[in-house]
Amino acid sequence: MHESPNTPCIIGEGIQIRGTLSGSGDLIVRGRVEGQIALQDHLTVDNGGVVVADVASRSLRISGSISGNVEASDSVVVAAEAVVEGDITTHELQIDEGATLHGRLNMDLELPDGIM
Repeated sequence: MHESPNTPCIIGEGIQIRGTLSGSGDLIVRGRVEGQIALQDHLTVDNGGVVVADVASRSLRISGSISGNVEASDSVVVAAEAVVEGDITTHELQIDEGATLHGRLNMDLELPDGIM
């Protein structure tokens, strides 16, 4: 997983943001974000964090909830306590036992010869 050398931006508990968030650097959501998120680096939705938005990032870890489609160029981790309502598109995916996912998974996989 990619780690940015910079200190992440944190949207704390009790904070609500509506609109489009974009840029480079890591973001941790502990509050609520509605709209759209487009990051060049890593997004973490902590336990208790709520995202109602389509998300595009390099990598993503979800412990809270996301309602919207997710696209991560590297990887997505859906922790046991997470709730995801939307489609996930990524190269690598980890879904922990107990996680809730309502949506489709889209992954580009290289299958061995003879498997369609």
